[in-house]
Amino acid sequence: MPEFPEFLQTDNYVLWALIGVSVAMVFTLEAVQAAVEGAWPHQRRPSTMLPHERSAQSVWGLVAIAVIGGGLLLISNLAVVLWQDIEHSETLVAGGVLLGVSWLLFLMVSIDRFGIRRYITSIGPAAPIAVLVVLAMSIVMLSLSIIDIWPPGEEFRDSLPIISIWLEQANRSRSR
Repeated sequence: MPEFPEFLQTDNYVLWALIGVSVAMVFTLEAVQAAVEGAWPHQRRPSTMLPHERSAQSVWGLVAIAVIGGGLLLISNLAVVLWQDIEHSETLVAGGVLLGVSWLLFLMVSIDRFGIRRYITSIGPAAPIAVLVVLAMSIVMLSLSIIDIWPPGEEFRDSLPIISIWLEQANRSRSR
């Protein structure tokens, strides 16, 4: 039976975190897709909403974009940590926790399975702005984390032979 590389062993918590975040991102994309095709639950029947509740509608769209961007940054961070077999930084953990809290709040308001939407929307635009601020902090932390662990370009070329082949073909076509 072939032996898996050490970073693909089932006791590696970074691998499980990467799998979990990737699955959560799929559900988030599904929620955003449903929002594009139709109104989010907190955006339905704006005529029945109070004026301060209506003013928060556009901010939730920005929150959705920030959640997707932050989720992709977290996936990238975890993938590089797993690939390079390095220790995660405290910045990555703090950014991931802030993103997770914001992500969970966004999904709870969007899906409205727990009845939290009514309480959050009654606050008005302050709630989505607060979530957006926390998301911005997490995106900054995750960006700083990936800058610290990003490997040099040579490692990418060496790890993926298809890139080397593509670069060689591009150089040959330029020289002709």
